[in-house]
Amino acid sequence: MGEGGVHPGQVASPSQGLNHTPIHSQTHLGFKELQARREAEERRKFPLERRLKEHIIGQEGAINTVASAIRRKENGWYDEEHPLVFLFLGSSGIGKTELAKQVARYMHKDIKKGFIRMDMSEFQEKHEVAKFIGSPPGYVGHEEGGQLTKLLRACPNAVVLFDEVDKAHPDVLTIMLQLFDEGRLTDGKGKTIECKDAIFIMTSNVASEEIAQHGLQLRQEAEEVSRRKLADKLDVQKGDDIKISRQFKESVIRPILKAHFRRDEFLGRINEIVYFLPFCHSELLQLVSKELSFWAKKV
Repeated sequence: MGEGGVHPGQVASPSQGLNHTPIHSQTHLGFKELQARREAEERRKFPLERRLKEHIIGQEGAINTVASAIRRKENGWYDEEHPLVFLFLGSSGIGKTELAKQVARYMHKDIKKGFIRMDMSEFQEKHEVAKFIGSPPGYVGHEEGGQLTKLLRACPNAVVLFDEVDKAHPDVLTIMLQLFDEGRLTDGKGKTIECKDAIFIMTSNVASEEIAQHGLQLRQEAEEVSRRKLADKLDVQKGDDIKISRQFKESVIRPILKAHFRRDEFLGRINEIVYFLPFCHSELLQLVSKELSFWAKKV
C-alpha cells in the first residue's frame, strides 16, 4: 500500500497563479486555511489516540495506525492532492464502524455533516451508479442528484464510510477509484466536487476468517510468552502488543484482496489497510460492562 509523496513536478512555486486570483478569493481562502490550521492545532492538544481509546474497546493496533496516518496527512507527509483512504478489515461487530464514527467526531464539530455513511450493499447493480453520483441529463432522477455527491458538496472534507465495500458493483468501484485518485468527483450534472481533504474509510469482511484465526494464534503465542516471563519472575507488560506480520499481510491477505477486487490500481490507492482482531476475554468483559452501563442509564 503506497504512502503518497509530493513529487517535484507537483509542487507549485509560491507566486504561481497569485496574479489571477481575485483579492476577495484570496481573503476567503486565507481565512479557510487559517481556520483549518487552528482546528488542527486544537486537535494536537488532544491526541486522537487518547480520544479513540476512550470510546473503542481494544483494537489498539487499529487505533494507532489510523491516528498515525491522519497525523502524517495533517503534517503534509502525504500528497496533498489525494484524500486519505483506509480499508478496515475484520469480522462484524468488532469496532470498524464505531472507529470511523469516532474519527468523524474528532475531526468535525457537526457530526451530522461531517460523517457520511454509505451502505454499499445498496449499490450492487450496474444501474445503481446513478443513485451514487446522480443520473445524467435526460434520465429519471437527474435533478435530484446522487446520494454521495449531495452530501460531499455540503461537506467536502467529511469522513466518508463506505460500509461493506466488497458488495459494491465494479462500476461503483471505478467511480470510487476516480475519487481516490483525483481527489474530486463529477456528478450526473457535470459539476465537480473537490474533496481531497476528505477521509475515506472502507470496511469489508473479506478475509475476516483468516484475520480472526491469525489473531487468535498471535494472542495464544503472546499469552505463552507472558506465562514464561511470570515463571521466570520477569516483568510482564500489560497486553504486549500483538502485531500482524508483513509476511502474513503479503502472502495471505493481499492475494485474497486481489482476487476479490481484481484491480491493483484500486488497492494501490489505499493509504493504510487496518486490521481488526477478535476481542480477548478481558475486552469482552469490558464490552459487556459498557453495554450494561449504557442500558442502566436508559432505565
